[in-house]
Amino acid sequence: MSALLHRLLFWTLLPLTAVQGLWLARQATRLPGAAGACEGAAGDGPDYYLLAIGDSIIEGVGAGCREASLPVQFATALAARGGRRVHWRVAGASGYGIREVLGLLEELPRGAPADLVLLSVGVNDVTGLSGTQQWRCNLQTLFSRIRERWPAAEVLFAGLPPMARFPLPPQPLRFALGLRASTLDRIAREVAASNPGVTHVPTRIDPRRHDFCEDGFHPSADSCTAWASELAALKLRSTHT
Repeated sequence: MSALLHRLLFWTLLPLTAVQGLWLARQATRLPGAAGACEGAAGDGPDYYLLAIGDSIIEGVGAGCREASLPVQFATALAARGGRRVHWRVAGASGYGIREVLGLLEELPRGAPADLVLLSVGVNDVTGLSGTQQWRCNLQTLFSRIRERWPAAEVLFAGLPPMARFPLPPQPLRFALGLRASTLDRIAREVAASNPGVTHVPTRIDPRRHDFCEDGFHPSADSCTAWASELAALKLRSTHT
């Protein structure tokens, strides 16, 4: 399906899906972020610094404790497979879109080190109806500011998930969200490809194969384990190629 057809379908469905979205916002289960410190370390060996920044995935919504969240499981997997002591820092919040994540970046201590930056953002830009040109511009700004702060750091951008398969939204809202997520993810791939050191990693969380939390919107801690393992394997493969 072409990008133009994606846009036409999305905006055609908007009058109905907007009503469904308002209803869903009132009915949806709201889960807390992960409990625990926002900084820590895993493993032994040479020091390596991971910064995870973004939305509810980074905050660990639905994970329960910080150790079960995607960023910390990713740090643990990197440490175990790479023989390093991975120092991790998380800065994320539920409901944050890319403009809020840009603000989070500015709030980080200026001396905070980072060898690797894990980014998760975009789902709230889908639900918040962010324009595609603004999304593209803000992504470029985000990547540029990360490069300015940490010139040698690698960046992993966790692609937008297949929202058309999320169990919570009713149809046709689910279909429309999937269309918009696909559009923003295509733009993210393009912007990432134009920035050295930035890798777009497709997100393959799928409720047909992976567990979701009771809110029907966030992957479970077990699903984050598989996701973190996949990210670590990809990162280590890229290091050795």
